[in-house]
Amino acid sequence: MMARALETASIGGRQRLVDWPLLVVTVSLCVVGLLTLYSAAGSPLLEGAPRAFTRQVVYMGLGLGLMVAAAAVPPRLYERCAYGALGVTLLLLLVVLLVGPVRGGAQRWLPLGAFSLQPSELAKLSLVLAAARYFAAQSRPQGWNLRDLLFPTAMLLLPTALLVFKGPDLGTTLFLCSVYGVMVFVVGLRWRSLLMLVLVAGLAAPLAYVHVLGDYQRDRVDALLSPDADPKGHGYQAIQGRYAIGSGRLLGKGFGNNTQGRLRFLPEQHTDFIFSVFAEERGYVGCVALLLLYFTYMLCGLWIAWHARDRFGALLCAGIVAVFFCHVCINLGGVLGLLPITGVTLPFMSYGGSSVLTMLVGSGMLWSVSVRGTA
Repeated sequence: MMARALETASIGGRQRLVDWPLLVVTVSLCVVGLLTLYSAAGSPLLEGAPRAFTRQVVYMGLGLGLMVAAAAVPPRLYERCAYGALGVTLLLLLVVLLVGPVRGGAQRWLPLGAFSLQPSELAKLSLVLAAARYFAAQSRPQGWNLRDLLFPTAMLLLPTALLVFKGPDLGTTLFLCSVYGVMVFVVGLRWRSLLMLVLVAGLAAPLAYVHVLGDYQRDRVDALLSPDADPKGHGYQAIQGRYAIGSGRLLGKGFGNNTQGRLRFLPEQHTDFIFSVFAEERGYVGCVALLLLYFTYMLCGLWIAWHARDRFGALLCAGIVAVFFCHVCINLGGVLGLLPITGVTLPFMSYGGSSVLTMLVGSGMLWSVSVRGTA
């Protein structure tokens, strides 16, 4: 249906100044994220925790400013600069591999004074921009087959994914492939090609487990399949996260009463597992409300994409929604024990400057298309 909308998008439309539904839900998620982070990272038992909250406030403020600035840029300018943005991102990823500091066995950050930049986060938006420009200029009324996808995949996805993978960062690599796959599906992938891709991925997964994954990555897969096999080792974090979620019950323990995190039973409570903190404090009702906020955000993005007046605007919005959707699904899947833990953040909730800035700039791009390019 989205592919048909891309072909029949209207050219006219009046211009608005503010997309209020998108702005309200984005600010609401930022506020919820800051409150949860304050509770998760504000414990005196955690070293350097108050600093994490104050830095996140700075990231949020800067990100909201960048969101407004991104909303002021016309979509046509994004289209003209799409390939250049991807080129700059590839250069930054290469610089990280050459001179970036090694933290926890990985090279993913560029130090910028008191802060650090993670180019792999920028790669998510850069890939969406470049793919939106390419597919907007190429029309395949009968759908795209695998041969048609060889060139854009080799030029756009492959170099980006390879540089991120060398980090090493398998989680973000698979994330980029997922977002690119969603955009390919949106423009109209033939069903035969889709089935072939699913078959190849299914056959390649066992081989990748043996020959591609590192030891720590295989440990994460093993922890997903049997977390109780090593409850004090590789399965500890997943088990404690689910304990925190279950202890919240219906209405939660209340703000600041996340005992699993404050008593240091839950590792990474202010980053990967911040949803567990939220669930423990707010309970089932709060979790449903948070998921409704996420759903509303994605619904706003899809509405903008559906009413976009050109193919580029529609594909750009669809790609940004795909980025947001993959963040939510992969993070919650890891916390709930449905997917391996990959380090993918929960949008607007998890601590991390590059992630927050990326999501808010993406929101500004949605805003730009909404006020200038919808029918």
